[in-house]
Amino acid sequence: MFCTNCGSSLPDQAKFCNQCGRTVQAPPPAAPVCLACGSPLPPGSMVCAACGANHKSCTGCGKPALEATLGCPGCGRLLGVTPGYEIVPGEFEHPSMQQMNQTLRRSLVLNRMAESLSQKVGKPWYESCFNSVQATGKQYARVFELAMVAARRIGFSQVPAVYIEADRGYQSNTYGSEKDAFVNVGTFLPKLLNDRELLFVLGHEFGHLKCHHALWTTVSMFLVGQARGNLMSEGILSYVSNPLKIIESGVESVISNWMRVADLTADRAALLVSGDIALARRTLFLLYFRSRKELDEVDVDEWTKQQEAQASTMTKISQLVTSATPYLGLRLRSLEEFYASPRYADLRNKVETGSGLDLGALFDASGGLKKFAKHVKGPAAPPAPPPPSSRNVTTQPPATKPPAKKVKVVEGACPKCGRRFAFPLAGLPDKPALDLQCKGCSVKFKVNLGSVRAPRP
Repeated sequence: MFCTNCGSSLPDQAKFCNQCGRTVQAPPPAAPVCLACGSPLPPGSMVCAACGANHKSCTGCGKPALEATLGCPGCGRLLGVTPGYEIVPGEFEHPSMQQMNQTLRRSLVLNRMAESLSQKVGKPWYESCFNSVQATGKQYARVFELAMVAARRIGFSQVPAVYIEADRGYQSNTYGSEKDAFVNVGTFLPKLLNDRELLFVLGHEFGHLKCHHALWTTVSMFLVGQARGNLMSEGILSYVSNPLKIIESGVESVISNWMRVADLTADRAALLVSGDIALARRTLFLLYFRSRKELDEVDVDEWTKQQEAQASTMTKISQLVTSATPYLGLRLRSLEEFYASPRYADLRNKVETGSGLDLGALFDASGGLKKFAKHVKGPAAPPAPPPPSSRNVTTQPPATKPPAKKVKVVEGACPKCGRRFAFPLAGLPDKPALDLQCKGCSVKFKVNLGSVRAPRP
């Protein structure tokens, strides 16, 4: 900042020049520029005269943002949300959540630990402890776009901080304090999941944030570490003078029970964000088995029935002893019950009308964000120029391969659960329609072959 009278350098907040003593005049605001091409916007207009891009003013900072964008590039505020739209935790929490919260508050050891951690743990701590990169519009832009979608649908006014972490590639977690919370996503998850499945994962973690779980999930990590099997080698229990005393007091059991119920609550938020129960079940299965090949080999409906038949008191005890995360069968049953409830129907209608986002318009049939579809394949490289020839050298035209014969494929999706199918048309019976049965939900339906067969000569 410089004095407009004598040109002396001044501090940014100076009101008077320390050289000439005159009042410092604030510089005129910079003219807004188009965020698509960089050209100055015409005075009083939000439409770029150079490229035709439409802009809108951010309701938070007043700066221009592209009409199609979900968040303001200046202040990060989410745009386009219906005024007054809000989702509160009590609307989707698991029935046991409030009881588990009260149990936590009654534990003096946990509350002392939480109070200490809330003063020390935040994004700077996270950035120094993990190999991670924060998702923004310029790095991991696809994840950042999904984060904006999830944040709008769950009722946030700004996008929470999302990090891509290399240390635990298949995990996602919520950490921080009451004032400074954030989410991490393992680097393998964007490769394992398609965009819409990854939206479910972000919805789960944003559900933790919405319910103010970040502090207690951080306490859980410090208390028992990331794996229950490594109780004495990970977490704060291995550094205290008498860890067995804490275990005997039941503190570790309290936080593990709370984590299981918190995950069931966050699953409900994820279902509201993703809006598809079949996708939710498929994503949970992928998160547990970490293989799309396994998903193709297993019928999720049949697997769930087997788990229900095997449910027993011993299974519940095994979960209590070995895992702070609910078993997959329990998560699927709990989510199905919420999906079938009148509460979910009311909340689903509230999310669809209040968030201002139509998922069908954002994602293609394969679950990818349409916005990034053009970036999947770049333009074809131009052919290499022929080598220079001389009068004494004769060149032969390069041999060309005959064009590959195109194979017609019948493809589509199950009308009930949306599971994709594709198979070559050749070899199918010469019938106008084909009877199929979905491998995902077992529903039977017909596929019209007349529209895909080549006309006969």
